[in-house]
Amino acid sequence: MSKLVVQRSKTNHITFPSELREAIPKPPISGRVLQLDAMTSGLSPGRFSMHVHLKLLIKETGKLKGQYTIMMDLQPEAARALGQTLTQLADQAAPIHSKM
Repeated sequence: MSKLVVQRSKTNHITFPSELREAIPKPPISGRVLQLDAMTSGLSPGRFSMHVHLKLLIKETGKLKGQYTIMMDLQPEAARALGQTLTQLADQAAPIHSKM
């Protein structure tokens, strides 16, 4: 009898909506800049463990009115590493902004 071995998924995912693909212009234009408008977070049950779930609402600027939701599901270790990196960069950026 063979034994089925199930491995725990240690992946992190970012999900982009298909509508966002159509909002990005074709070359030679290098892309589109969108504004981060809101962020929500929480826990999301994964197949074998809990994930950190982020939902980012991004909007077009100027005359364009499109808005898109980008979702991220991160393993706890990846969420901690991302948080630590963002905190370090914010600490480095804070003195720059206080001098402006």
